[in-house]
Amino acid sequence: MKLYYTTVDLPTGPAFAAATENGICRLELNPPSQAEFLDEIEAQYRARPADDIRPFTALLGELSAYFRGEPVVFSRKLDLRGTYFQKAVWRVLMKIPYGNVRSYKWLATQVGNPNAARAVGNALNGNRVPIIVPCHRIIESSGGLGGFGGGLELKKKLLELEGVGWWVRNRSAG
Repeated sequence: MKLYYTTVDLPTGPAFAAATENGICRLELNPPSQAEFLDEIEAQYRARPADDIRPFTALLGELSAYFRGEPVVFSRKLDLRGTYFQKAVWRVLMKIPYGNVRSYKWLATQVGNPNAARAVGNALNGNRVPIIVPCHRIIESSGGLGGFGGGLELKKKLLELEGVGWWVRNRSAG
């Protein structure tokens, strides 16, 4: 299996991306050291990734547009690895439009199990390509932010970037 990675400088800080020949498989927003990142990728895919920016050129352009505040529908093919349930959650998640939020319960209902909000949270935690699979758009039914693998401050920044800042500011004050 061919495996690639690159370092990405985002407005939120340095990040790493990885891809197989089948598509993007990782976007690490709060990366460990480069050595740790490469070791994790190698352990998961049983191959050492080559440093090569070419598989990421379209993604880098889309991320750049996203961080300029443009509504982006990411077009790069993904290589998502997970359970059937996780993949179902991620597919629905990718349909949530830019600048919108939904609840864990809403997402659980969309995948056919309205009582699985906690399982949805676990599936979101397994998302290895945040922003592309926009788990930051999921909030608690009560209006709270919930969790985010990149940290709540980053989640707030992404939602503000998408024009949901009024909501974030109101929730942060309360």
